[in-house]
Amino acid sequence: MTKRLGRRDFLAAGVGLGMDLAASAALAQTEVAPRAPGTDALGRTGGGGQGRGKPIPKQMARTTKLFMTPPSWPNAVATDPEGRGFWVQEQRHDNRQEAAWLLDFDGKVLHTVVTNSKNTSGMTFGNGYVWSGANGASEMNHPTPPINGIFQTDMNSKQISHRQIPFGPTADGGSCHGMAWQNGKLWIYANRLESLMRIDPKTWEVDSMFLCTRIPEISARLHGMEYENGFIWQVCGAQNPDVPGYEGYTPGLVKYDVNTGEVIQLVEFVPGSCDMHDVAVRNGQLYGVDAGEHPGWSIDNPAYQHPGWPPLNSPSGGYVFRIDLI
Repeated sequence: MTKRLGRRDFLAAGVGLGMDLAASAALAQTEVAPRAPGTDALGRTGGGGQGRGKPIPKQMARTTKLFMTPPSWPNAVATDPEGRGFWVQEQRHDNRQEAAWLLDFDGKVLHTVVTNSKNTSGMTFGNGYVWSGANGASEMNHPTPPINGIFQTDMNSKQISHRQIPFGPTADGGSCHGMAWQNGKLWIYANRLESLMRIDPKTWEVDSMFLCTRIPEISARLHGMEYENGFIWQVCGAQNPDVPGYEGYTPGLVKYDVNTGEVIQLVEFVPGSCDMHDVAVRNGQLYGVDAGEHPGWSIDNPAYQHPGWPPLNSPSGGYVFRIDLI
């Protein structure tokens, strides 16, 4: 006996058939969308990585020593916004307070600020304050957790604030290896997150963040940083595993677009250049500083030592220097 379809059954069957046909058409359209051979449905290749496989422009640079800082391990440098010279901050391993000095362009001490930061590995100056990034795990006999975070200190050496890097435990957001100032905002290199983040220093809210470079030959050592007109310079470098110490190390700089986080330039230094721990910019000119305290490098070379100084392990230890792209 033949079953006859009612009006409602007929309409339902028609709607279902229409939906099946529409889905098939949409699927077919997606599958035949224009794309390059050897890519996935979105046109992506398997290469991945920084810049989607695009070659990154490279440039060479050389350094010229300018002057020595006060006896210390000078691990951070920033230009003074009033044009008086450079701010340089020391790192220590003995848990004593660490100084930041305002030096004129010949190295004369104009002002000293004493901070509570520990093993300072990043520093900048902004809004009339010294901002210091702590790397407390490098202190001898450090507490648990180590003293990390960002210290804000005024010109009278009064601590205004001590706050942890965001997105971490309340007592320890991880260490900092670089800081920069951008029009009222702080850029921080957050070691634990392997990221560069921009923070409002008043609200402590993050409004921009991107991962550091993953380029293997330079990402093993990333350090100080500086902001310049929409870009960030970050110290990098590569150690020849077969040649220990200064002789086997090639310092470098990596330049990011702050809007995308993309690496747009790599700078490699000619042999014999100063070992770089932080970078600063003044009127388009790059500068650096060498702490003379590089992890794993021997301090037994007498040629690197200076009377009254802590033990150093590079020939440029303690110097502020100019960086010239060539």
